Amino acid sequence: MLFVLVQSGGPDYDVPLGRKDGLNFATQNATLANLPPPTSNTSKLLTDLAKKNLDATDVVALSGGHTIGLSHCSSFDERLYPTQDPTMDKTFANDLKQICPTNTTNATTVLDIRSPDTFDNKYYVNLMNRQGLFTSDQDLYTDERTKDIVKSFAVDQTLFFEEFVKSMIKMGQLSVLTGSKGEIRADCSVRNSDNKSYLASVVEEDEESLSEF
Repeated sequence: MLFVLVQSGGPDYDVPLGRKDGLNFATQNATLANLPPPTSNTSKLLTDLAKKNLDATDVVALSGGHTIGLSHCSSFDERLYPTQDPTMDKTFANDLKQICPTNTTNATTVLDIRSPDTFDNKYYVNLMNRQGLFTSDQDLYTDERTKDIVKSFAVDQTLFFEEFVKSMIKMGQLSVLTGSKGEIRADCSVRNSDNKSYLASVVEEDEESLSEF
């Protein structure tokens, strides 16, 4: 994540060390339960993330991650069909309908129409122009609790970067595993118990240690 962030023009920062990996991978249900869907309004975002000690500034800053990436039509087509969401710019909506001509289209489009491959503050400029892709995006500018934060990030990229880093570090401190509840994986994508090369190296180290006695 940090590599992609920096390579696309985003802020570089020191990630706190010491966090262990889980002993098991999260199930799909557990993952979805912790990620508010793109159809969420601001009230749901604030309520759900407040449970994780994240405030309105965190919500708006982390949403700025949508300045890069792609989305399938299914994540926003309810804003186009059967009727257009009145908070969406008409020209923007018509352009999206060219990409997603029906509510069953399985196409993709960029999250940020101004600078899709650059991590910057244009996402917030999109919101101020009613060109946010998801309901969860555009409602940040509609809701009075978050509107001024959107404005502040739209006019000050440095401020956005600063708050984004703070929120990322804050989020990285959630549900930290300690002791035997976690592990330091030899390969981040494979549990140590499933990593044959890692287990073999452990056995070799143990044999070498025994031979010293």
